[in-house]
Amino acid sequence: MDDRELLKDGAVGLLTAIAEEHPLGHQSSKAARFVLTSRHGVKVEIMFEKNMTSPPNLWCLEKAAGPALIARLKPKPSPASKLRTSYGPDGKVQYGRHSALERMDQLGEDDLVCFAPESFAEIGEIIDRLRSVAPSDMA
Repeated sequence: MDDRELLKDGAVGLLTAIAEEHPLGHQSSKAARFVLTSRHGVKVEIMFEKNMTSPPNLWCLEKAAGPALIARLKPKPSPASKLRTSYGPDGKVQYGRHSALERMDQLGEDDLVCFAPESFAEIGEIIDRLRSVAPSDMA
């Protein structure tokens, strides 16, 4: 088992232990969808890419991640304004994000960030922040 596989398995294990499976469920080999309830009772959606060919991407609302964590870990921004602005080879409009996000209530149409943690410590830092989300963060 290589480092990426260990990191991904550890992240999915941690999220499984502290969050609920999202009502849409997981995608068998590509994505794990969760709803984490913060210490303040706020429901926070998370999508983790578990496919072994992709980086260990963790997607969440930009406002849930907060400016301090974003400044420190520099996730890739994914603004809602960029959704459905490109076309596929078949001429159809493309969603523009991982397909597992599209039908999620919070993550489907809002401003997101995509973290690519490189260590268990970074995963812990992201999860700690999400567990601290207050209602005012989501306003």
